Amino acid sequence: MSAQQLDVKKSWQAIRRHRLLVAAVAAVGLLAGIGYALLQPPMYSASALVVLPPPPESASGASTKTQSIDTQVYIAESGPVLRSAGQNVTPTLTTEVTRTRVKATAVTEDVIRIDAKGTSAKQATQLANAVAEVYLVFITTDQKLPGDLGKRTGARILEEAVNAHGGSMLVHMGIYGGLGAILGAIAGAILVLARARGDRRLRLRDEIADAVGLPVLASVSSYQATDPSDWANLLEHYSPTAVDAWALRKVLHNLALDAKTGQQVSLTVLSFADDNKARPLGPQLAAFAGTVGISTSLVIDQHHEKPSGQVALEIHLVLVDRDAPHLDHTEHTTRTIIALSAGTVTAEELARLAVATAADDRTIDGLVVTDPDPFDRTIGRVAQAQRRSSSRLPTLLTGTARRTR
Repeated sequence: MSAQQLDVKKSWQAIRRHRLLVAAVAAVGLLAGIGYALLQPPMYSASALVVLPPPPESASGASTKTQSIDTQVYIAESGPVLRSAGQNVTPTLTTEVTRTRVKATAVTEDVIRIDAKGTSAKQATQLANAVAEVYLVFITTDQKLPGDLGKRTGARILEEAVNAHGGSMLVHMGIYGGLGAILGAIAGAILVLARARGDRRLRLRDEIADAVGLPVLASVSSYQATDPSDWANLLEHYSPTAVDAWALRKVLHNLALDAKTGQQVSLTVLSFADDNKARPLGPQLAAFAGTVGISTSLVIDQHHEKPSGQVALEIHLVLVDRDAPHLDHTEHTTRTIIALSAGTVTAEELARLAVATAADDRTIDGLVVTDPDPFDRTIGRVAQAQRRSSSRLPTLLTGTARRTR
């Protein structure tokens, strides 16, 4: 996968991840568009047709010259015509406003259409007819005009503006509201991408695994525990979903902590103290191990929570500082894993924890991600060099399995 494809994919994931923000900005744009539509009411349109006489013929019956229809259009849209026409409607319009509402178009070499807009049907028809009438006055006057257009007494209004169309408030609001929503969605997406560009937190399992070169053993939904009663309920009544139960079983199996060897084994679960979604993983593992027949004790800050008698698995929960992690005065165990939630840790912070663990003469056996990104389809268990190859790689799928070559 090229870097450009990866950037596009990550950008799209960032937009989908913050879709509520994009939707909120789009909603603001929608309301702004509707507000603008209310302040600028819909315009009605009306048209009048003016027919010009053919060019004069010579004695031999041939036309003396070709009639310049472009000149006629220019005269119809000229300032004097528009100024006089604007004064002949109710309420009167300035030349600048009239110019924005009137458009003259050559339909044929002898017919000009005058299109006019107004805030009401009456105003639109008045303006179209006024421009047509003033234009006829200008081209039939005795005064010399550009192109020798004087005394064209044969010019006349072919069709007056009678009916106006348009002016639907619902359509008007729909157009401007929809345009505002589109512009708002674009602005929201740009805002999300600008924020994501400076966000160095790791969200994908492959990114988390690459940060320290360790595999992601499993992904688990976090348990929301905010007070002592929640923690007590977790230890006594934790009942994971089938998906989470299978993920926790895989963690124990991959660490060889579910083997019935008769020997006591231990596990240290490291997590950042402010990572509220990852802290419950140790108690979740302890509660689950008890439900599958593994007698387990939980050690938190050197305080043991264990059943009477010998236990097969001892889980130590160790919380470290994000900026200065250290494992002093903590007991060494058989296995060590790091628990972290997606989108809360940077590569630098995770690397600092790995260095502190190695400095304490410990080996990290893997990572467990809590609350993975819902759009993450990576698995975090394939080497980075292998992912860069052209071969097809494992992907986390939802739904039924599909056959691959």
